[in-house]
Amino acid sequence: MSYLYESALRRIAEALDVGGLEKPPVWLLGGSCALLLHNVPLDKPPSDIDLYADLEDAGLLHQALSCYSADEGPEEDYSGNCYSRRSRYVVDGMKVELVCGFRMGIPPFGYAADIHMLLNHAPVSRIDSLCLIRLMPLAHELLFNMLRGRMERCRAIAGRMHSSLQLHVPLLNELADRNELAPSCRAELYGLLRQPLETEFRKETAR
Repeated sequence: MSYLYESALRRIAEALDVGGLEKPPVWLLGGSCALLLHNVPLDKPPSDIDLYADLEDAGLLHQALSCYSADEGPEEDYSGNCYSRRSRYVVDGMKVELVCGFRMGIPPFGYAADIHMLLNHAPVSRIDSLCLIRLMPLAHELLFNMLRGRMERCRAIAGRMHSSLQLHVPLLNELADRNELAPSCRAELYGLLRQPLETEFRKETAR
């Protein structure tokens, strides 16, 4: 990762380190920047920095980042068969988006990102000795990109997951169950990980 991204992530982490609250806001780094830190090969460098949060944390997080604002504040976005509340920033010259309450499609072909739940599965990436960033889990990234039809990226993510299926599969199964994914969506997910049947998939990773 380039110095510019590292510098921007460092400033973001500092700004969002909201102390003294009984229930501090939760956020995770997602998108191509997170994939880069997950060591997923990308065909091109990230174009921006994507932060994800639940709607309940949108206000506090936007306030913490307000000195970097690039627009008038959070706005509802319904583009691409998705919904989110978005706000945009520029940090050290890098474009940053805060995406809150993200959901796409409708069940059983849809997905809603629950950041507080995903936090329990979010790996930590160390930017430097003082800066730690929590990443959206790869199970989320695989499901998200599959539903968006980004198969090239899905194959790269699946390749990274396949070396440690037992680490990723429980969350993938939970996301499929929580979002009541259609059998066709589940079959495509398991196919990406070279597991043709869901029953065999669960059995293999339970060993």
